[in-house]
Parts: sequence; C-alpha cells; structure tokens
Amino acid sequence: MNTSNRSDRPAPLFRAPDVLVRATLTAACVVAALMLTLQMASAQNRGAAREACKADYQKLCNGVSPGGGRIKKCLNDNFSALSDPCKQALGGADK
Repeated sequence: MNTSNRSDRPAPLFRAPDVLVRATLTAACVVAALMLTLQMASAQNRGAAREACKADYQKLCNGVSPGGGRIKKCLNDNFSALSDPCKQALGGADK
C-alpha cells in the first residue's frame, strides 16, 4: 500500500506570514467599507437632487422618459431656467 505523506511534497516557494495576511484582509475590509460609504453618499446626493429638481423636471422635462441619462441631459440643456436649489444640487450654480 502506497501512502504518501506531506513530507513528500515540495515546500512552497513563498508562505506569507500571518501578519501579512491579516494586514491584507484588514486593508481589503477598509477599502470595502469606504466604497460602501461612498456609494451610500452618492445615493443620498441623487435623492437630494431629485427633490430639489422635481418642480423643474415637471416644468421643463415632463415629456422626457427616464433612463439613459435623458433627464439629466434635459436639465443640463435647460440649466439657465432651473431654480437655484436645482442648480446647486446638480453641482454648478455658477454655470
């Protein structure tokens, strides 16, 4: 009966120390947390812009169907006619 044991295998070329593995996992968790935070902030900004521009959308872009950035393009095309809160929400009150 041929049984092979672990000593028959060649030693790995590189074995990361536990400290390196932990540091890498910690860094990955921090990056994931930052990405999640930025994504949540972006969603909040979109909600604020939606509220600030609701009346402008209804007045200027009522016939525009949502999707593909068409509403944002319509609002940007009519930027001079937008209310100040909507201009600020879109990020360019000084345009």
